[in-house]
Amino acid sequence: DNVADWLSFGMGTDLDRDADGYTADVDCDDDDSSVNPGAAEICDSVDNDCNGLADDDDSGLDTSTASSWYIDSDSDGYGDPTLAQVACDAPSGYVADGTDCDDRAAGVNPAASEICDAIDNDCDSDIDDDDSSVDTSTMTTWYIDYDSDSYGSTTYTELSCSQPAGYVADATDCD
Repeated sequence: DNVADWLSFGMGTDLDRDADGYTADVDCDDDDSSVNPGAAEICDSVDNDCNGLADDDDSGLDTSTASSWYIDSDSDGYGDPTLAQVACDAPSGYVADGTDCDDRAAGVNPAASEICDAIDNDCDSDIDDDDSSVDTSTMTTWYIDYDSDSYGSTTYTELSCSQPAGYVADATDCD
C-alpha cells in the first residue's frame, strides 16, 4: 500500500507512525526538505525549524548566518564600531557600517569633509593641517611678519588651519 511504499523510502520510522500506520505531520513545509523540525534556524525569513518563529524571533537562530549591526546614535548613517548587535535584520537605530569615529556628532564620519576645527571630521586619524584632504576654504590666510611687530606683509602668505611661526593674521604692516 502507499504508506508501506512511503516508509520503504525512509521517509518515516516506526517511532513516528501512529496506530493506523501514518506518521504525525510535524514538518511545516513538505515541499522543502531543508525546512523541518530538525533544521537549524537561519536568516532567510523562513521558519526553518518549524517552531512557529523565524529568524530574529527564534532564540535558536544560528547567528553565523546573521549580520553585525552598529548603533548609530547621531543618525549619520555610520555606526559606532564598539557597539554592535548580531541579528538578521537591522534593529531600530542600527546600521551596517561601523566606521564612525565619533557617534555623538553627525558631522563627524568617514564621508565628512575635513575642516579646520581641531577635530578629525573624516575619521582618517589626521586632523586639520596634518590631513591632506582638508577643505582649504576653511583655512586661514596668514601673513609673514618680518619684523615681529604683530603686523604682517602680503609679500609672503601661508594658507593653513593653525598659525605658522613667523606669520600673523593682520596684513596691515606698512614697513
